[in-house]
Amino acid sequence: MGLLVCFAGAIGSGKSSVSEAIATKLKWRRTGFGDYLRLELTQAGNDPANRKALQDLGQARVDADSAGFCRDVLHSGGFQPGDNFLLDGIRHASIYRHLVVLAKPSEARLLFLDVSEADRQRRMVGRADVHDFARAEAHRVESELHGGLPGIADACIYASSDFDGVVEQCLNCLEKWQRGLGN
Repeated sequence: MGLLVCFAGAIGSGKSSVSEAIATKLKWRRTGFGDYLRLELTQAGNDPANRKALQDLGQARVDADSAGFCRDVLHSGGFQPGDNFLLDGIRHASIYRHLVVLAKPSEARLLFLDVSEADRQRRMVGRADVHDFARAEAHRVESELHGGLPGIADACIYASSDFDGVVEQCLNCLEKWQRGLGN
């Protein structure tokens, strides 16, 4: 039985960087909701770097057919039920609930990366879309990141510590979850 590890956290929490590091270390496949949405925007001739367009499209897909959105993202990353797989960019509890069902017989686990506001602000400074940070934070798609998702997460990792330490904490969670599955 495989493990689908879903990463959630606010903008600048390190979801993509951490999940990419873990994928490399474990040789697991990974994708993200943002990866999928950027591809959709590119195929439609739109700017894949436009965070507002990403958020608007993501929320529209959630509102229109959230289960179908999840299936599309998993398929785009090559996920097969039973696989070990990493998925970043969870923004809604309803999306996670769909993933739990769609992953079977893989077991889904939600890992929430929590980061201090000061560290998020510091991390945003180097990003091309730093000027859009306040607007992006207020977008409806971000609304469950501070209330709903941490409460349903299987683990919350404080991601303000050093990067290697955060990756190691995440790997420890994965190892514990795999032991629980009998792997």
